[in-house]
Parts: sequence; C-alpha cells; structure tokens
Amino acid sequence: MKKIGEWIKKERKKLFIGTGAILLLVLTVVLTFYVNSFSEDRSFQYLTKVIFQQELQGNTLSLHYTLKDPEKYGIEEEDISLGNFSRQSLEEGYENLKGYQSALMEIDKEKLSLKNQLTYDILAMYLETEISSEPYLLYQEPLGPTIGIQVQLPVLLAEYRFDTKKEIKEYLNLLQKLPNYYRSILEFEQEKAAAGLFMSDRNLEHILQQCREFSEDMENNYLLEVFNSKIDRITNLTEEEKTELKNQNKQMIESCVIPAYQILIEGLEKLKGSGKNEEGLCFLPDGKTYYEYLVKESTGDYDSIAEIEKRVQDQIVSDFTQLREIALQSGIGEEATLENPLTDPEQILEQLKEQIEADFPKAVETVCSVKYVHSSMEEYLSPAFYLTPPMDDVKNNVIYINRASDYSPLELFTTLAHEGFPGHLYQTTYFAEKMTDPIRSLLNFGGYVEGWATYVEMYSYRLVQGDQNAIEAERLNRSIMLGISTLMDISIHYHGCSRETIAAYLNKLGITSSETADQIYDMILESPANYLQYYVGYLNFEELKEQYQEWMGEAFTLKDFHQKVLEIGPAPFPIIEQYLEKEANL
Repeated sequence: MKKIGEWIKKERKKLFIGTGAILLLVLTVVLTFYVNSFSEDRSFQYLTKVIFQQELQGNTLSLHYTLKDPEKYGIEEEDISLGNFSRQSLEEGYENLKGYQSALMEIDKEKLSLKNQLTYDILAMYLETEISSEPYLLYQEPLGPTIGIQVQLPVLLAEYRFDTKKEIKEYLNLLQKLPNYYRSILEFEQEKAAAGLFMSDRNLEHILQQCREFSEDMENNYLLEVFNSKIDRITNLTEEEKTELKNQNKQMIESCVIPAYQILIEGLEKLKGSGKNEEGLCFLPDGKTYYEYLVKESTGDYDSIAEIEKRVQDQIVSDFTQLREIALQSGIGEEATLENPLTDPEQILEQLKEQIEADFPKAVETVCSVKYVHSSMEEYLSPAFYLTPPMDDVKNNVIYINRASDYSPLELFTTLAHEGFPGHLYQTTYFAEKMTDPIRSLLNFGGYVEGWATYVEMYSYRLVQGDQNAIEAERLNRSIMLGISTLMDISIHYHGCSRETIAAYLNKLGITSSETADQIYDMILESPANYLQYYVGYLNFEELKEQYQEWMGEAFTLKDFHQKVLEIGPAPFPIIEQYLEKEANL
C-alpha cells in the first residue's frame, strides 16, 4: 500500500496552480507564441514545464517530497506553506484545470513525437476526468481513520529530509503552519456539514479518538522522538546547535502541533450529528454519479460499474473453482508452511530482487530502509506502506511495516513483494529512470500503481519455496478476499447495501463477529473505491498481459510485457492498452 506518497499527489490536485486568471492569460499568450514560432514538441514541453513548475510552488511539503533539488527544474521556493483546503482554493483549482485543458488543446498532438503523444494523451484524460468532478467538490473527504490527512501528515513530517540546515528550518516553519492548515480543513468540513454531506458520527468518533491519542501525551509524541534522533545523527552541527534545535522543535510541538489537533478536535466535536447519511455514497443526492467518477479516478478503468462488477464476479468464481480443485486433490492445511523462510525484511527484499531477474527488467540500484510504524499509530496506519522518494533522488527508499499486523512468513514475503520488489519501490524507481517529462511524476493513477503492486504480489507466491498447493491456495484466497471486498465496496456505495446486509453476507463467509463486520463496513464507508484501485487495477494488468500475448504470439515473453508497461508508466488503462498495441505493431 503506497498511501503516504499517493496522498501528496492528491493534495497537488487541489493546488493545481492557485495563481489565478493572470497566469493563465500569460501562459496562453506565451504558448501561442511558442506554437507559432517553434516545433510542436517544444511548445508541448514548454506547457508541461510551466505546469510542473507552477504546481509545485506554494506547497512546501509537496515540493520537498517531489524534488530534492528544485533549482535544477527552475523552481524558486516561495514562503513556507502547507497549502490551503478552503472551498475557494479548490474552486480556483478547477478553473486552472480548465485553463490548462484549453492550453493543451492548442497543441496539435499528431505533430508530436510518440513519447510526447503518450504524455499528451495521459494529461488530456487526467484533466478531463478531474474537471468532471467539479460539481461534487464538497463530496471530497480530507479526513479518515486510515488514509486521512490527520493520520498521514505526521508520518510525512517525521520522514522530512534533513540534508541541509535549510531543510531543518523549513520543517520547523511547517509545524508553525499546522494550525492554520487544520483550520482550513475544519472550515471545509463545516461547509460539508451545511450542505448535508458531513461524515457519519461513527466515522467522526474514530477520527476524534485518533486526534486525542496523538495529542494527549506531549512527552512521548513520536514527532519529538523522531526529530531528536535525526538531529543526533547529523555530523555538521555542534552540540549547542543540536540542543537549540531540539528545544525549538519541542516548542513548536507544544505551541503549534498539539494546538492544531485540538483545533480539529474542538471543531469536529461541534459537528456531531451533522452527518445525514450513515450508509453508502448512493444515499447522497449525487452520490452514485460521484462514485462513478471516483471509480474512474481511482482505478483508471473507464468501463461502466456494471461491467467492472461482472469482471470481478467472474474472477472470484474462477479463483474459487481452482481453490476447490486444490482442496479436493490434496486438501488445504491451516497455513502454508515455507521452507527456510527469511524473517529479516531487508534480507527478503534482497532475495526478491534476485528472484525477479528472469521475468522483469533489471532493477535500479537503490538503498531501502525498513522501518516500523510507531506504536502510537499502529492501530490506525496501513499494514505496510512505501514512502515515495523525490523523483530526482530515487536511490534512498523507505518501507514501513506495521507490527500490529502480525505477519505470517508468507504474508511478510508477499507484502514486501507488494511494497518493494517488484512492487512499489521497483516500479517507482524504474519509471523515474525512464521518465521523459517531469509532469508525469505529479499525476496520480492509483489503479496503475496499486494494481501493479497487487499484480506482482500475486506473482510473488510462485517464488516461495514450500508446499505449492498450500501456497497457491493462499494466493487464491487472497485474490478472492480482495474481490469480495471490491464487490462490497460497489454494493455499499453504488447499490446501497446496508450494514445488516453486509453483516449477513460476511456471516455466510464465516465472519460471524458483529464487531469485525462493523469494522469492515466502516472501513469501506470511509474510503469509497479504495479496494477497486487494488483489485480492478490487478485485473487490468492480467487482461493486458493476455491481450499482449495474443498480439505478440510466439514472440511474447513475460519480461518484455513487464518492460513495456513499466516504460509506459502510470496512466489510465485505455491509454496503456492503446500504446501497448502500438508497441506490438512496431
């Protein structure tokens, strides 16, 4: 699960050039000059360069996590800022998206190089999809028990690079901005409440509990612990400087970070009872239409909900049939037993890196640190996640593991395949080395990113040594459970299945605990279309593989297919299919 890095990309979408109509007018005039004076490729590259530069200005956190050296990309850092989540800011963002769409239409795509045509198509579809969500601006939800800003922002702050004294100063200034940033989120939630679109009280209570736990124990707040540890490792600071910085950080946590969470707590508590809907999106006025947008945006799959649902059902039936055959032939034990399993995550990553060489192009040389989620956040954060590095410095990578997940040896292996090799770490670093236009690093395509990681997670089961029938049964069970979760997501948010209906369905599957059923329902309620990123994305990669094999015939190799989709990079699946077919016909 790559949620931490993906949240930054979703934040950028809301900040897509907040400088207003003057910038767009200047851009249009200059772009017209470029179109009339230079080649179409140069005009297009100028446009994407301006978008890239302008979007990263005005949000220090996004800039920090996207680029290690902004000056090389012509970006001058402005005042330290976390951005703004106000409705006005979001509305300005949509106007700017439309401006970029208009500027893009000035380019003659047919005159572009093949690589620029690919970027053009991806950007055009991205803009069209995002602009379509404008009527549903207040349906967005920045807060949530698992992937909300209040959970993920502390992790991003904890991982803030301290390569220079300037970055330490930036970090401390960012902490100072936290109260106003959370005020803007609170104001947005108040507008949602006024429009009858506020979250359920159950969801709200989960978020409030997280905020209380994060802010109640100042002395053991992990932002204090992590900062002190990082400062101690810096060699070009005197002991006096280190002490002073630690004191400044403690002061910022006391005077800004904790108060920011208290602002959120106090404001949200006043909104209790404002939520009019305790069930899926379809019970909101335009909820079904918004869900259709979310599915396109989240998965990169542009089929109808009915078509997607049918494909998921067919895959579940296929997987279950195979699982039943294994059970009839050899029986299935309680848990797959592995031969000499490794237990050290970094050793597993090295093993995976070697094992995938036959079926995947050579990995980029990187260093990966495996860290563990702080105990104070174990209950709320994902079982594991990969922290996306800056696009111009992909050598150093971080994977977090949540020890609360209590992984079995097989689960740890396949999880590290999902997060590391050949999953998120491998895909991210490989594409960064091949990427021809920096703007590609700013566009969020969760279906590709999470679909790829799920696809290779399923692939990784074949790399495990042990009882192959039991291991394959585990893989099929994993696929079936993801498929069922996807169907429940659609059932809750698109068809309106109630909590009781879902509990009865889970009971038939052997999940008899009402508490567990409630947790599953709440998790899906919190994050509409989230499961679809993983499973529908995974199914798309399987379907693309079959299609590419049909096009290539005897010339097909798995390694060639993987190389092609990795080089195309994150994109909507219709575009990936289109360019794969071009590659096959070259």
